[in-house]
Amino acid sequence: MRKNSICLLSLLLIAAGCEKQKTGETKAERIIPITTTVSIEKKYAPDMIFTGTAFANKEANLGTSLPGRIEKCYFIEGQKVNKGDLIVELSSELYTQALIERNTLEKDFERVSRLRDKGSISEQDFDHVKAQYDASVAKTQMLKKSAEVRAPFAGTIVDYIVQEGENYFFSPNLKPGYSMTSGIVQLMQLDIIKVTVDVNEKDISKIYLNQSANVVFDAYPEKIFTGKVKSVEPTLSTLTRTAKVEIQINNTDLLIKPGMFARVKIFLPEQHAVFIPFESIYRQPGTGLEYVFVIDNNIAEKVQVSRKFSNEKFIAVDGLKPGKTIAVAGKSKLSTGCRVKVGK
Repeated sequence: MRKNSICLLSLLLIAAGCEKQKTGETKAERIIPITTTVSIEKKYAPDMIFTGTAFANKEANLGTSLPGRIEKCYFIEGQKVNKGDLIVELSSELYTQALIERNTLEKDFERVSRLRDKGSISEQDFDHVKAQYDASVAKTQMLKKSAEVRAPFAGTIVDYIVQEGENYFFSPNLKPGYSMTSGIVQLMQLDIIKVTVDVNEKDISKIYLNQSANVVFDAYPEKIFTGKVKSVEPTLSTLTRTAKVEIQINNTDLLIKPGMFARVKIFLPEQHAVFIPFESIYRQPGTGLEYVFVIDNNIAEKVQVSRKFSNEKFIAVDGLKPGKTIAVAGKSKLSTGCRVKVGK
């Protein structure tokens, strides 16, 4: 009996020793090896990305207020003109008639001027003829001006809507590739290009005049064009809840063509933010929420963060203070309260 009691006691002691050994092993397994980094605060320039379309800085379909035959086109398509240059000259029956009338009245005026010098005509009769002559001169000048097309700004001749020798009437002309357009010649200012983007109501308050922007065109994917915000529409579309914003770009080499598709990055004022590497972010499955594990005295604590800005390697976040030690490698095995061993 005594021998049996001794055997039973021995078995209990052995079992207790085994249990103690297992508990020690479990605790050892809960110390998770990780690598860490430190959150840092620094300046950054946030930006907003838009897509848009390139347009000529200025464009106009030029015509005259009177009909007539196109007598002469002084420039060819693609040629540059200066402000005030005569581009097209028309022949106008009204101008021709006015010129004949002016020449007739000019002779009458010269005749009455000689009679007046001799005292052979009253001052009243002289004034009457002079008034008629002055009116005919003004009318002729006005009609001559109406038979000319001059450049209202320096630009490039893009297209002749009415060709030399054709008759021009003050009415829309429909051409392939054009909407209903009126005029004789299409003029565009191409050495400056404006890119128009639509900005939604949430972001429009962040846009201001002379704000810097980078623009990339699909036609030149490796080239970055710099520009500035030159116009912000004061009202929003009731359909899209967006406002049009224009970015102006120098185009002296004429690489950019109206109609090109553009990708625009508008830079916002510099801000301070806390930055961490991409690898330190832990996204909780099924929630879309993002966390980091802050390590303090080798104990992990899960902290929720939200992204503000990111580049190729780092993310600016809210919800985390600078100078915090955070887990990088091994973070997926952690939970709040875990003990960790920081490695290199």
